[in-house]
Amino acid sequence: MSFCSFNQHRHRADGTRNTATSPMLSRCTQLLKRQNIRMGTYDTAQICLNGHVITSSSSYGELRKNFCPKCGEKTIMSCQQCNSRIKGHYHVEGVIGFSSFHVPSFCDNCGQPYPWTDRSKKAAYDLIHFSESLTLDEKHDLNNSIDDLLKDSANSNLAGLKFKKYAAKAGKEVANGLKDVLIDLVSETAKKAIWG
Repeated sequence: MSFCSFNQHRHRADGTRNTATSPMLSRCTQLLKRQNIRMGTYDTAQICLNGHVITSSSSYGELRKNFCPKCGEKTIMSCQQCNSRIKGHYHVEGVIGFSSFHVPSFCDNCGQPYPWTDRSKKAAYDLIHFSESLTLDEKHDLNNSIDDLLKDSANSNLAGLKFKKYAAKAGKEVANGLKDVLIDLVSETAKKAIWG
């Protein structure tokens, strides 16, 4: 059954459902239909360049905005690198869902960071550069640890330790600024390791 669950979410880059069927996928689909389990689709999210969510369900046209009401920035519904749509709310016909939407940091089609991720990284780098308490090598190491924290990689634990060490040395104002800039982008594991 887990194979069926995994494959029900496959979509093409243009957002349409992948209709190519393998024998295993066909059997899974038949099994799901027999058990009256409905498969859904992702709506498209609309997010401003600073990462404010306009809507996670842009199929409702009245929810869309050309510019963000919080910061005035332009809004997007697709990756600016590969033009793949930003996955929004997951809809299953006939089912009322109450799941929350989380702003993605990276495009799930090309792997590139979204504009809000790049902007937050730049803001974090600027804050680090502003610190007079860190040496140039420490600033460089802290910048690299931020990259690892955003990617939730094998280096995330070490990056979290470095971040805590250098942020404390950088001073309370810089540490608080870094938290404000990065808290929505780093993984849950990194949040717990760094900020408890």
